[in-house]
Amino acid sequence: MKCIDITADKRKTYTLRKNERCVFLMFNRSGEITFELAGIGAEARIFAFFIGTKNVKGALSITQKHLAARTASRALIKNVLFDESECDCAGLINVNKQARESDVSQEIRSLLLSPLARVSAKPALEIFANDIKCRHAATAGALNPEALFFTRARGLSLSQAENLLACGFIQSSLDEMQKYVSSENNEKILNLESRIKETLTRKKVL
Repeated sequence: MKCIDITADKRKTYTLRKNERCVFLMFNRSGEITFELAGIGAEARIFAFFIGTKNVKGALSITQKHLAARTASRALIKNVLFDESECDCAGLINVNKQARESDVSQEIRSLLLSPLARVSAKPALEIFANDIKCRHAATAGALNPEALFFTRARGLSLSQAENLLACGFIQSSLDEMQKYVSSENNEKILNLESRIKETLTRKKVL
């Protein structure tokens, strides 16, 4: 699949036509974004990452709009929040009555590394077709205390252990992206990984 980094793009709507397949990735982008599956067999894989520090506030709204039969989309949003940062995430899955046999999912996963950090997840469904698969989920929480304990038992400091687990939280999605992206686009994923680690470094978590 082709891969497009839309982090700095100003467009609000991305449309896929018949049998088009694309991976979209973004890092710390805010705003309202719509992905339209307008042709039979179109497929979108959407990966959004947000790292909040200090008192930064992010707001992202993603709409997956299915207008044709046998279309597929999956949106995965991952947030890592430090300090007093906030992130508001809204997700809408809209399946038109013509979009039968479509497969849609949306997940919002948030990791809170400060008791003052806040995240809001607001998923919504508008389903007008039969014979479809539709899933959505939202989770938010601190690091697993048991995982943190066993990581520190390897001789790591608290900040080192938090960093390792936070990186693992992000890395699992970067690895998943590799499954869909063609080899000539691997550089885009490596670039994204580098930018995320640089952000964590500036936070002095490394």
